[in-house]
Amino acid sequence: MISGTANPFDVVGIGLNAIDYLCRVPRYPVPGEKLRMTGFARQGGGQVATALVALSRWGLRTKYVGNVGDDEHGRLSLSLLRDEGIDLSHARTVPGASSQFAVILVQDDSGERTILWERDARIRIRPEDLPLEEIRAARVLLLDGHDVPPSVAAARTAREAGVPVVLDAEKVQEGTFDLLAACDHIVASSGFVERLAPGLHPEEGVRRIHERFAPETSTATLGERGAVGFDGKNLHRAPAIRVKAADTTGAGDIFHAGFLFALLSGKPFPEILSFSNAAAGLSCRAVGGRAAIPSLEEIEAIRGIGKLEK
Repeated sequence: MISGTANPFDVVGIGLNAIDYLCRVPRYPVPGEKLRMTGFARQGGGQVATALVALSRWGLRTKYVGNVGDDEHGRLSLSLLRDEGIDLSHARTVPGASSQFAVILVQDDSGERTILWERDARIRIRPEDLPLEEIRAARVLLLDGHDVPPSVAAARTAREAGVPVVLDAEKVQEGTFDLLAACDHIVASSGFVERLAPGLHPEEGVRRIHERFAPETSTATLGERGAVGFDGKNLHRAPAIRVKAADTTGAGDIFHAGFLFALLSGKPFPEILSFSNAAAGLSCRAVGGRAAIPSLEEIEAIRGIGKLEK
């Protein structure tokens, strides 16, 4: 446990929460065919919510800020977070709205997934939903940036209070550049980096993001190629661990959880990347983003070994 006692929460997370319907298939279907599933599961998902689940299991005090509809998906998604010990006092239920859910096709041979999703506009987070005092008192703020105006407001509030802001950067939309400029640690998918720095290799892309938005660190996650990050002085590469992947759903979310945990543990940037890669890789061992969240002991053990044999 690395929590202190002065602040009510180690991590306040603002963003997506969902229910995932995970369908294992022997291969990707072709149009018009009927294809028998090889497995099925219903689990909790969503970028910020899944990261908070991992952080809670690792002993941190976490708070989720986001909205659901008054339907079965909403009740289930909040129940799953509540069971993990995550504070939900600012999770709003919107009357008449539908909660976010996704149908995910997971290919047996590779573990790669295809996500089909739906989100009711009525469950968007509003600036007035933000718990400003708890944001100011947190040790770190996690954002996914899908609802931009409240994310910008939350990031600026945290920064003014000296609270580090970590952004799970995946989607470019109106206002995203303002959000990037308000964050301390930008951890982006390779696709996001490509959209911001088209034609550049990820190594050059994270440098470009750092030059343009001046965060403390900028990182690109590269899946089976690990991650690369820039801290303003040096470029750091961290290889992924070798693991036979059952499903890559949620691996990025667990990478962000690892990044936050290692950051709060005071690890130097290269170790943050190594820890995050190990956590993300181990999370691919079972179907679903939360089914194989590794323990801290497993993460440290695999970092010591350096790889998992297939």
